[in-house]
Amino acid sequence: MSSDDIRRIAMELTAQAESGLAYCTDRFDIERFHRIGTLARDLMQTIAAEDLPAYDRRVAATAGYTTPKIDVRAGVFDPSGRVLLVREASDQHRWTLPGGWCDILESPRQAIEREVAEEAGLAVRVAHLAGVLDRHLWPHTPVYDRHIYKLFFVCEPVGDLDASFTSVETSEVAWFEVDALPELSVARVLPEQIRLLHEHWARPGPAHVD
Repeated sequence: MSSDDIRRIAMELTAQAESGLAYCTDRFDIERFHRIGTLARDLMQTIAAEDLPAYDRRVAATAGYTTPKIDVRAGVFDPSGRVLLVREASDQHRWTLPGGWCDILESPRQAIEREVAEEAGLAVRVAHLAGVLDRHLWPHTPVYDRHIYKLFFVCEPVGDLDASFTSVETSEVAWFEVDALPELSVARVLPEQIRLLHEHWARPGPAHVD
């Protein structure tokens, strides 16, 4: 059995435990679901690169029905087709598309427009959805212990880019040719995903859905 097989089993067991705890009322079943959650954590620890947090009964009991997390990414292009990238301070200043997690009570449009403003200092408006991707079906590294959907949007810049902009999350912003990308933060974005966005910017059409 591969590490990926073990990770998937541990993730599903965790989801089953948390979803069961969200609905069950029998005290014996509650203890069984907590035991499943503990075993899932221990199973994940066998393939983890570092020590994982201990199983937390309170967190598991209030997690609710388990669903994927949502990550949003923006494809912003200049008139010549260059893509806007930012240097991610938390990943050895590798480059990525601006974006991040959706916040609670925030629409996907609001989330991506906020992320670009915060990470690139540029106001944008969403043009259209280019892709709904399952992170686990793409060769991102490292592999995460949670299930993630990635929403990719083509966005139009509103105003000009300030090339001197930095933030607590990003150390530089710049335009790049899609065929000459810098070293990417592959935990966040892959070259083929940037090319997918570029194709949708050049020829809008139905969004890619995994």
